[in-house]
Amino acid sequence: MPVIGGRRLRGDLASRPRVPRSATGGAIAILMFLLVSGGDSSPSGPRYDAAIQEGQTAAQEVLSRGQASALSIALTDRSRIIWSETFGLADREAGTAPTATTMFGVGSVSKLFATVAAMKLVDQDLVSLDTPLIEYLPDFRMASADDDKITVRMLLNHSAGFPGSDYRNSETTAPLPGYLDQVLQSLAIERLKAPPGFMNVYCNDCFTLIAALVQSISGKSFVEFVQDEILTPLGMDNTRYATAAFPDGSYAKAYVNDVVQPQEFPNTMAAGGVYSTANDIARFAMLFLGRGRVGSTRILSDAAVTEMAVDQTIGTFNPIRYDTFAYGLGWDTVTEPGLLAVGFDGWGKGGDVTDYGAAVIVSPNARLGVVVIGASGFGSADARVIAQRVLLRALAENGRIAAFPSPLPAVVPPVEPMSDGLLADIAGAYAAANFIARLEPQPDGSLLSFILTDNGWTQDPSPLKHRGDGWFSTDENPLTTTKVVAAGGTQYLVKRSPDGHGHYLDTQMSAQRVRATGSLSDAWVDRLSKTWLVVNERPDSLSWQTRDPRLRLSTVAELDGLIAVRAPNDPGFHIVDASASDSVATMMLRIPQLAGRDLNDLAIVVRDGVEWTRFGSSMHMPLDAVAVLPTAAPSTVTIGPQGDAEWRAVAIESAAVGVDIDTTGKWRIYDASFAPIADGAGRAEISLPVGSGRAYIILFGDPGETVTVTVLKPA
Repeated sequence: MPVIGGRRLRGDLASRPRVPRSATGGAIAILMFLLVSGGDSSPSGPRYDAAIQEGQTAAQEVLSRGQASALSIALTDRSRIIWSETFGLADREAGTAPTATTMFGVGSVSKLFATVAAMKLVDQDLVSLDTPLIEYLPDFRMASADDDKITVRMLLNHSAGFPGSDYRNSETTAPLPGYLDQVLQSLAIERLKAPPGFMNVYCNDCFTLIAALVQSISGKSFVEFVQDEILTPLGMDNTRYATAAFPDGSYAKAYVNDVVQPQEFPNTMAAGGVYSTANDIARFAMLFLGRGRVGSTRILSDAAVTEMAVDQTIGTFNPIRYDTFAYGLGWDTVTEPGLLAVGFDGWGKGGDVTDYGAAVIVSPNARLGVVVIGASGFGSADARVIAQRVLLRALAENGRIAAFPSPLPAVVPPVEPMSDGLLADIAGAYAAANFIARLEPQPDGSLLSFILTDNGWTQDPSPLKHRGDGWFSTDENPLTTTKVVAAGGTQYLVKRSPDGHGHYLDTQMSAQRVRATGSLSDAWVDRLSKTWLVVNERPDSLSWQTRDPRLRLSTVAELDGLIAVRAPNDPGFHIVDASASDSVATMMLRIPQLAGRDLNDLAIVVRDGVEWTRFGSSMHMPLDAVAVLPTAAPSTVTIGPQGDAEWRAVAIESAAVGVDIDTTGKWRIYDASFAPIADGAGRAEISLPVGSGRAYIILFGDPGETVTVTVLKPA
């Protein structure tokens, strides 16, 4: 893929006309200078040539590695956009580069807009941060008695105790206006995973409910409120929520294996629904650098901005500090570690959706902010690295730090003796949201680590060796160290590793010790041999692109009473406790920060005498209840009153078999191992693989809609 430059600008786009400059080598550039209040381009003022070069170099490195198809970067102070530039191609087929007005998905950076919307209501004395949510949303309910203790603040700082994120239908290829109602309905039958306010752990559903709060109090839709109260006053003309298809050419297209993807619609809205440009987000960042004001326009009070930057993890269950996720209100961190390492403050927010990644970092003391957004495999972690590099180079260039920091050297430390019994004390199983691991002591004093996969326990070939004070690392990766700490009546696996630009180490809680809880009932033992298929995901959900639609269960050696759940579209296993009930296996982890996010109960739901499963808000029918279609005779399939998809099977032997599907809806076909064979919409005739045993068809439609399927005889 060629590396093609896009557009480069200096100055605030809204303030000055653009002056064209000649382009060479396929690059298009626009350069502009200006003097405004708060900025100084005089010889004695700050210079940012080196910072700009750092950003350009970082962007070209990402493009050359194929980690993005398009990028946009902006460097700002509190009153002007110092520099912005775009890179790569917004449309490969047309060969067009992105411009300053080309939109990208910014994912969870959207949470800052939701937070500002809520804080505007606080400024107007319409909402109090520490008032229970049910006073504003009286119909809000959960299946936990403590749901009335959840406050607005707990939504904004990720401490409400919700299971985490309702990923069902969260990202689609067409808008889903009812997603908020789906989340509210799902929460009504779900439990809290921790008491409200107990710990801060990343939660998308918390911010989805901020949209409900804003709508209830303001009388406007959430999107309308943000537009009227934030976007329009700030002149953010190229920022949109994806409520309808965007005009071709207005946004950077995304690619997977060089294949263009349909426009992505993040239905999470308040949690992740914004499309924007680096310049617009930079203008939004000025709001925080300007203490609630951009130019003469005040959006928030100084007090509201200050409150957003208070570390919300202080005083909660958080045994090991993780500066990358030291939550403020809306912010991922209010102690941005890349800046903290060189003595500067920083507030940061990252965002990811399927096709885009973004990051924004502001430093009030440095009076600078950086925005980085990209498409096609580019993630928020990649964006954060570039943002840190630009800011660090700007600080070094202007003498505010002694030098631009280098990544930490990877020096292998010596093996140190350890206290008696340490290996035996930390040996065993540990689990996180979709991760189950085991530490196994070796006779030479090292540890071997194993990860549970579809193929059983998979060993990391590099042994962990003790480096002192309980920390272990491999020879191959000495900077990443592991330790087990005791807290909250249990043990936690802690990881310390380089992060961001790599000039600092950060420490996070990565998994919780899990032990046997009892024994499984005969009912659960019988279910371990079964498979279930998801039925209530929309056909335009992006998860179908990579989804294995099966939910499967297994036991874990020496963890009696616990079940490992392999959910559809999930790369790892979730641990649940099935020892106390024949019908519900409960989530049982309490891990702050990130590793304890997105947990669910596994419930058995009986429909017409048949056991279905519910995991989170996803429903699954048993594979052994899927009807096998007869050969030659047409079969009529009726979509049920709830609109759930219908599964059917086709028996395949040694001769070729075809299937004729007559429908106005969508369908997908899988082989016996649930690898995809074909998908489409409308009437089609499909040849199935010879000798594959069975094929499985999922049919989508509206409630009551009929589909005719005919299995064609072999020729």
